[in-house]
Amino acid sequence: MKNTYLIITTILAVILLSASAAFGQDKKMDMPKGDMDMAKMHADGHHTLMMAYHHNAMAFTKALWDMTADGKIEDINMARAAFAEMKRSLEKMEEIHQMHMSMMPKMDAAMMEKMKPMMEKMEAEKAALKGHVAGLESALQGNSPNVQEIEMHSAAILLRLEKMDMPEKKMDM
Repeated sequence: MKNTYLIITTILAVILLSASAAFGQDKKMDMPKGDMDMAKMHADGHHTLMMAYHHNAMAFTKALWDMTADGKIEDINMARAAFAEMKRSLEKMEEIHQMHMSMMPKMDAAMMEKMKPMMEKMEAEKAALKGHVAGLESALQGNSPNVQEIEMHSAAILLRLEKMDMPEKKMDM
């Protein structure tokens, strides 16, 4: 009975997350291709380091998610260590992003207006990601962690991190 409940919960979580990802996609922004030099951005040190932390966060989140595969966590200390590294990587990504943005030249009003939908979408994604991190942190507290919550939040974080993993070819705007 417990395994059936776990399987049904996991399937529902995956379906909901997949559906929200599919319906949440919007059309590409109406921005001339010449405005953003993606190759230059990908060669930038900030981007390289941020992507390294991004892949690190994905690896630790996947490890945490894999630990819940059989409906229980064998070693809670390993799960907490994986969570701590995932959270640290996400914090470093945010720190690097803030540093990079502070070094960028100020945008004029027209460009700010053009970028507004993308920036709002990024902020919403960031807030959702932080919500799942907080949920995962609370699920890992105590002597008997909530494995279903850990699995659900880990899966949601993985989906959001995979959505962020956009090679240069995919970033045409």
